[in-house]
Amino acid sequence: MADQFSLGDRLRALRTERRLSQRDLATKAGISTNAVSLIERSEISPSVSTLQSLARALNIKISYFFDEDYSGKVLLVRAAERPVIIGDGLRIEGVGKRLVDQEVEPFRITLDPHAHSGERQVVHAGMEFICCDEGKVEYIIDGKSYIVEAGDFLIFDASQPHLWRNPFEEPAVFLLVMQASSDSANSINRHFVDYPSIKHIGK
Repeated sequence: MADQFSLGDRLRALRTERRLSQRDLATKAGISTNAVSLIERSEISPSVSTLQSLARALNIKISYFFDEDYSGKVLLVRAAERPVIIGDGLRIEGVGKRLVDQEVEPFRITLDPHAHSGERQVVHAGMEFICCDEGKVEYIIDGKSYIVEAGDFLIFDASQPHLWRNPFEEPAVFLLVMQASSDSANSINRHFVDYPSIKHIGK
């Protein structure tokens, strides 16, 4: 069974490294100072849209909250070794490590009935790919609804506003892969050469 991932510790360390107060980060991310404090103390689990807002405010990829650099060229991640974040009816399993210059960011998502990614729509560079394993998940992309059923693929330009949810009565499990566009495909190390401690945070 995977251990609960310490997102709060990682967020606090990264905020401190950026020399931001909780209020500064909250303002940049468009969330409340109390929310930042509760996330850092692991008293609440943020929605995907809140994670996206925090990542954007800190100028990092959302995958930073899940993984760390890996020096090899092949990465095999066992099911029991994936870091996990659990929110309101939402389970996000990351990879736990990343290859140098990795451009794809895979996540395994489990959604309880009526759970969702957050109220706010998400926009980011690159493409997004979804493969539904169980149940059905609804994607709202630029105002249009797409129902992705077990076995279905969905791929789209992620610069369009989007969110996902499970309005149905059975759980949904799907693979979500974010792919950076060619002009933003730098690894975390390239983005943050002035912050060498990034690769050590959250161990």
